[in-house]
Amino acid sequence: MKKHSSIAILELKSVAKGILTSDTMVKHSPLSMIRTGSIHNGKYLILIGGTIASVDEAYKKGLVTGGESITDSLYLPDVHEVVFDAIFGKREKCKDECIATIETSSVPSVIKAADSGIKGADVDIIEIRMGDDLGGKGIVIFSGKLEEVETAVNIGKVALSEKGSIVDITIIPRPERETSDQINISTSFKNSTALSIKDGEQ
Repeated sequence: MKKHSSIAILELKSVAKGILTSDTMVKHSPLSMIRTGSIHNGKYLILIGGTIASVDEAYKKGLVTGGESITDSLYLPDVHEVVFDAIFGKREKCKDECIATIETSSVPSVIKAADSGIKGADVDIIEIRMGDDLGGKGIVIFSGKLEEVETAVNIGKVALSEKGSIVDITIIPRPERETSDQINISTSFKNSTALSIKDGEQ
């Protein structure tokens, strides 16, 4: 997947309106990338990428067409490349002294929190999950030194302060090895693996 520095995301509560909106966006702007589809909780997600001018134009068209069906949206003219990779499924391993999770009620909000956090602090993004198997919510997991992770989380909170879309935030200094191992396998229960806990069997 070619990386794009400019992206936009629209989340809609109507699948039908989402399909119409994505068609309108493609017709009115020379985009380089579009990915669309339904996610859990009956929402429809549109992700576009391209030049700043083309994404900006398409995003504005999408906002008009989507109208009241839009539940959240985001335009990032300079998305961090780590965030772009994580959107498309790239994961990192937990390897530092602290992990933190920001959980949001929408996908655009979690992307905003992730992008803001990593731009303002020296952290890794373990993963970004968007919508599916989360009831339409989103999560981003940061990893790094405690003070850097706290900075990333605080920046993310400020970035979302007007949206009111934060569901929960947790910070775990020195997570147990089993916790890190499980996250490294998956944060989805259906894809997780049973781990043997030290002294767990008597």
